[in-house]
Amino acid sequence: MADSILTTAERTFLAQLDQRGVRFMVVGMSGALIQGARGATEDIDLWFEDVTDSRIGEAALAAGGIWVSGSFGMSPPRLGGEALSERFDVVTHMSGLGDFASEYASVRFETVDGVKIPLLPLRRIVDSKRAAARVKDQAILHALEDALALIDANESAG
Repeated sequence: MADSILTTAERTFLAQLDQRGVRFMVVGMSGALIQGARGATEDIDLWFEDVTDSRIGEAALAAGGIWVSGSFGMSPPRLGGEALSERFDVVTHMSGLGDFASEYASVRFETVDGVKIPLLPLRRIVDSKRAAARVKDQAILHALEDALALIDANESAG
């Protein structure tokens, strides 16, 4: 089993976002996995409060990567470069959910590889996947709902 799930550059980027005060959340399946759901994903979905925030680019640069905000008609915003690779996906909207500010109000934090990461709560990830109704989301919903039931049961017992 790997000691880390994040590369050095990914840890640096996420830590830099936190240090610079950039509001973001890890969402989607990557957020669900961190909260204990079973499954797999190849990417880490990030939802930023403001994709035009210059501090995102500063954090990417500090990690050896690049940031293209999409603010010049390029869509969607992208993170990459040799150090950061292509594992981060930038999300600009979550199906079935409120705006960033209303969802951020219920964000929960987990520490992953020594980095404090804000997560969209699993219940809201489930709500979004249900609303998106994509085939790949429907296929994983049962596992996510099972994880949510276990978390709810543990919280009720504790």
